[in-house]
Amino acid sequence: MSGADPPTTQWDPTPILGERLLRGNPYRFSLVILNQPIHNIPLFLDLWRRGMLTIHPFHPPYIETRAPLFPSPLPKDLISLNLPTATVRIAADGGANRVHAIRAHLPPTRPKLDFIVGDLDSLRSEAREWFLQQPGLGSAGQQHIVEVPDQDSTDFAKAVKLARELSRKRAWGRPSAGGSNDQVEDIICYSGLGGRVDQAMSQLHHLYMFQRRRRPSDATGNESAEAGTPERPQDSDGYASGRMYLTNGESLTFVLLAGRHAIRIRDKLDHTPVPAAPNSELEMKGASATTASDAQKPTVFGKHVGIIPLAGPSLLTTRGLEWDVRDWETEFGGRMSTSNHTTPGSDVVEVETSRDVLFTIDIPVLV
Repeated sequence: MSGADPPTTQWDPTPILGERLLRGNPYRFSLVILNQPIHNIPLFLDLWRRGMLTIHPFHPPYIETRAPLFPSPLPKDLISLNLPTATVRIAADGGANRVHAIRAHLPPTRPKLDFIVGDLDSLRSEAREWFLQQPGLGSAGQQHIVEVPDQDSTDFAKAVKLARELSRKRAWGRPSAGGSNDQVEDIICYSGLGGRVDQAMSQLHHLYMFQRRRRPSDATGNESAEAGTPERPQDSDGYASGRMYLTNGESLTFVLLAGRHAIRIRDKLDHTPVPAAPNSELEMKGASATTASDAQKPTVFGKHVGIIPLAGPSLLTTRGLEWDVRDWETEFGGRMSTSNHTTPGSDVVEVETSRDVLFTIDIPVLV
């Protein structure tokens, strides 16, 4: 094997919380709603309404994604704009009940809930009727309630499978600006990690399972359970089926496969001021000195970070956290990196791990 340094996987989840336009390829994602109460409703509505356009007549071509839907067809000079866009909204069985419960907050017309999928044992009749009465759904509504009775997979897994199938179909119609991964959409799963502990553990299990790496020789795109061994080298990125994020409205959680990662935690295009002074003496401990320029750096995400081992003991090296570590062993029953903090001077957190881990960071409640 080559002695060259392994590549660094770049992460930029800031568009999940921000509304900025992206240069180059637009940030497209599928929104999957799980069967847990929807917390941080403003964040949920922000994701739900992504891709909705309005034009301010005195300041063209300013785009605001929280505004009412712009009439179709769009002017030609808008078609090329790259907006953070939810391409599909899928409820995993009882997730439709959760959307129905906050229906008063949803836009009266579009966008709508696109699919309900699962064994449908949790879907309430009033949520089904509301779904079928959505504007624009028409006679095709029943076809968008997809019953999959398979008891060997969860409703979560069925929803993710449908999201990936739809993503692949959409990718066939889009020109690629690069490699095959340019065509892959991320999946944001909302309302995870709430309720019963066994359900939360199942969600983390599926999050990990969905992000397994594939072998470069696996042209079918199937994930390999044996990936990650020296006999089965990985492609440079590893996230062959897109990246997946799990959020309960209070934190964002995703899988870091073994290797090096750089995670952007502040939107480099945002210039919203944040307080320069720490809130407590504890926050000052080990933190970098805050400069005047640091005080103007926006905090897109909150400060609390956890890095949890998934596949046995792991050696961690971090940079950009208040309590950075180097070749630090972490495992269940041993030391765990929880309740760490980002630092005021860090736009990016770097993590190098010898085995797969969960990365979680808290997010602000939008108002």
